[in-house]
Amino acid sequence: MNEKYAERLSELILTKGVALKKGEKVRIAVGPSVYPYARHMAKKAYELGASYVVIDVMDPDLDAVRSRYQSDEEASFLPAFVGAAADERARDGYVNIRIDSNEDRIGQEKGDADRMALIQKIFRSATRKSSDRYMSNELSWCVTCAPGPKWAENLLGEGKSEDDLAEVLAKVLRIDRDDYLTAWNEFDTEVKARREKLNSLKIKTLHYQSSVTDFTISLRDNASFEGGASATPDGKSFFPNLPTEELFTTPDMYTAEGYITTTRPVSVMNEITEHIRFTFHEGKVTDVSAEKGEEIIRKYLAIDEGASRIGEVALVDNLSPISQTGLIFGSILIDENASCHIALGSGYPECIKGSGSAQTDEALHELGINTSLMHTDFMVGSADLKITATGYDGREHVIMENGSFTL
Repeated sequence: MNEKYAERLSELILTKGVALKKGEKVRIAVGPSVYPYARHMAKKAYELGASYVVIDVMDPDLDAVRSRYQSDEEASFLPAFVGAAADERARDGYVNIRIDSNEDRIGQEKGDADRMALIQKIFRSATRKSSDRYMSNELSWCVTCAPGPKWAENLLGEGKSEDDLAEVLAKVLRIDRDDYLTAWNEFDTEVKARREKLNSLKIKTLHYQSSVTDFTISLRDNASFEGGASATPDGKSFFPNLPTEELFTTPDMYTAEGYITTTRPVSVMNEITEHIRFTFHEGKVTDVSAEKGEEIIRKYLAIDEGASRIGEVALVDNLSPISQTGLIFGSILIDENASCHIALGSGYPECIKGSGSAQTDEALHELGINTSLMHTDFMVGSADLKITATGYDGREHVIMENGSFTL
């Protein structure tokens, strides 16, 4: 473990990411390879006044092995305490942290696609109630990342160490400077200024065009772009993702038309996919092809109705610090903040004014908000991407040209 990285990451995530208050409880989800970073963060949480911290170790290799050796019936089993624990944490107001790392995905076991989808569906069904509360920002949550030696060599080359990767990640997290907490305050101010410019256009449709994409999607008139820090209903300011570079919104789930192609690898149910082309009609994926991982994508789309509809569109400048590294990190958290992306699955009610009273899927659907057990981001940005926004007043605005903002 890189001690300096662990210390600064812990302070950043606890004070800015989830904005921990004295007496709050904390849950940290982490893979086995980077457990020491979670342990360091847990200790820091107690120093800052947390009343209780629990670390959940999530091991994708075990799910893969299970999927190969068990029947569908056996793979469908999930102890009742899993859902009960998630519900209790949400009920008791735990702040939720996940530390992602490509370390656990490099060389991992390959599972049976059907049963991997089944295992995911059962787990997400059991934890959906609590997940929805975090997704709607009722409680603070944050996803971040930690380095490992395998990831370092895979990303940076033979002979590179965890310390080398920690140096790269520190830059994209802005913790490579002594004033990193102030730096995130300044960044948040900049993001919100651009967000206000975008929302002032009162966008009705977004048209994406590139050499591999011709795609249109609509926004309701009560939709708004969000970005930077979010807020809980009681006004607590927190960052759901660190790093983050995006401005995102929830589109009308019924309106996607055309085709759009992924430009960076994405891990879907623990399997890498590349160059996926999604074709949409009336908001739903009607055809899909991929250079890698097509079978697992089809399994994903079949998990539920909402998995084949869009819940989020996000705009990221091609000149973002992450994009400028020229690296494909293999972590969706980081890669999505290097590129414009869409998400297949559940949408964010926070982006739709008046959604607070919508407590059922049907009520959310009436507002155009997609619902699903799933939410997976797919990067679609490129150096030749152009996005044209048409406002409710009929005027057109090119908001991105050659992958970068024009605002």
